[in-house]
Amino acid sequence: MEQEIEKYLNGEMTKEETIVFLEKIDGNPDAKEALTLYQEMNTIYDSENWNITDKKPSYKKIREYEEFFKGDKGASVKNAIGKAEQSYFDEPQTSKMKRIFLYVGGIAAIFIAGLFLLGQFNKDIDNSQLYAEYKDWNVLPSLVLRDGATELADIEKLFRNKKNEESLILIEKYMIENNQEANSQILLYLGANQLELNMNEDAIESFTKLLNNDSLDSSKAHWYLGLCFLKINELEKAKNEFKLLIDNGLNFKKLEAKELLEQLD
Repeated sequence: MEQEIEKYLNGEMTKEETIVFLEKIDGNPDAKEALTLYQEMNTIYDSENWNITDKKPSYKKIREYEEFFKGDKGASVKNAIGKAEQSYFDEPQTSKMKRIFLYVGGIAAIFIAGLFLLGQFNKDIDNSQLYAEYKDWNVLPSLVLRDGATELADIEKLFRNKKNEESLILIEKYMIENNQEANSQILLYLGANQLELNMNEDAIESFTKLLNNDSLDSSKAHWYLGLCFLKINELEKAKNEFKLLIDNGLNFKKLEAKELLEQLD
């Protein structure tokens, strides 16, 4: 059927062959649709140089492809495919319609892949926005009055001023000088600084230590671990931490955890 359609469109049929062909098409809905599709493809492409014409096709799928091809991205992809497939397209024995469908098929495949990647990219952007919206470091406890230690006051001040590297250095210095494991409040600032500096794995380790700290603040670690996993796009782990926080007896960030779960589902 393909050869007959191409022969008909190229005006290569005799009068008798044309009559027989049209009668065959008229009695076959699938063949009629195929002819319409071939006509549309033949309409929007210049047969010599693969340029898109200004004629408007009525076939829906072809219109969708045409709109994409005429855009900047479509033109760029079309040129890339054209160069890559030039040797194949130059073969004289290859059917023109077959070349068109191969060409459009390649475009369609790349277009679909592009939509998938764009969707993933947008999803990552959305998760980053959620992290930025919900992180709320204002709820961290104040270190200013703790033991009257100026080092702790400086740690908090630097953190509040978004000088995370300097704050982190002071925390590490404080822990070494005092020869001790960080307490729960120091662990909160340690993990928060690491997370803001994109030291995500270190932040997860710090908040896990907080979780195992057996202090009043330990259950808060579920919230911060959830933020860590949200930021690095490990959504199932993030949702699990938020669920654990909700099931915990502490009221800390329960409402926000429920909101995030609704948005992540």
